[in-house]
Amino acid sequence: MIKVENVTKYYKSGKVNVRALNNVSLEIKEGELVLLSGPSGSGKTTLLNVIGFLTRITKGRLWLGDEEVSHFPDHFLSALRREKIGFIFQQFNLLSGYTTWENVSLPLVPMGVSEKVRRTRAMKLLEELNLETRADFMANELSGGEQQRAAIARALINDPGIILADEPLSNIDAAHVEIVIDILGKLKKRGKTIIASFHHLQTKMGKLVDRTVYFESGKIC
Repeated sequence: MIKVENVTKYYKSGKVNVRALNNVSLEIKEGELVLLSGPSGSGKTTLLNVIGFLTRITKGRLWLGDEEVSHFPDHFLSALRREKIGFIFQQFNLLSGYTTWENVSLPLVPMGVSEKVRRTRAMKLLEELNLETRADFMANELSGGEQQRAAIARALINDPGIILADEPLSNIDAAHVEIVIDILGKLKKRGKTIIASFHHLQTKMGKLVDRTVYFESGKIC
């Protein structure tokens, strides 16, 4: 499903080039749940951004299925991301001027889905995540844990085949961790491909995990 081949990524920091990924190669099969583990700054988030077409690679190649997408134009990658990828951001990235259900349904707007259908689909996900009573709250009125669960619902709204999760259990209280893990388990059973990053090995994921990939200093250890 996903192949990263000899990928290197540099970021500009002033006059210095910072190497976030160093010749990384990784293949992920369809339906796998793969954990990326390692300390902060080790390259996990950068790899998720590369796979999710949120950042361009400096060197190397990126494949989605049988197609190399490394050098596809931005507008094509944006459309591909909307159709195939759901991204759970560590910083939530909710829009404060919109309600919870509107935030959850935003990925459906460019696809021309009607407001009625958007709300119906958003409410179904919010109910699964125990957030239905917050549907009409503004995003900035939610607690940190509620914002995280809303961000998870938004990532799932377009029923993507690939789910990229950057610290998906951060800022969630213990009572709701099991809900999120249960949802990830259901998604895996439905054949979704899931790649999730954690600072430390996430033992609570248990048998759901097919592989754990360890990162340090931009490299796979």
